Amino acid sequence: MGNLANKLNKAYAGEVKQALKAKSRSKELESLKLKLEDRKKNALETFTQSEEYNNEMVECFNNGFEMFRDYASVISPDHNWSEIDVAGVWQVLNMGSDGMAHHSLMHAARRKEKDMDLLMDL
Repeated sequence: MGNLANKLNKAYAGEVKQALKAKSRSKELESLKLKLEDRKKNALETFTQSEEYNNEMVECFNNGFEMFRDYASVISPDHNWSEIDVAGVWQVLNMGSDGMAHHSLMHAARRKEKDMDLLMDL
């Protein structure tokens, strides 16, 4: 009976030891996660204050502005600009030269209609 009790005590001690080890690892893991979050935050702050970040932002702004100019160049001046949505802009821009030509023709047709209306009013 003593041998069985001894084995049970050893098994229990082993389980306790593993539980303590798991708790220790869990705390260590939490500490590493916090350090990683701090490092990410510091890296982001460092990057957003760099010249490289400023250059990237200027390039993104310029690209967006050029895309807007491309879109605006083929849309009728009479167009209701408050109805412009991202999907519509992408549709026009993704059609490439065909889309631009189509919108240019539409613009010309609308212009002719307006000119004709002005002539009729004379």
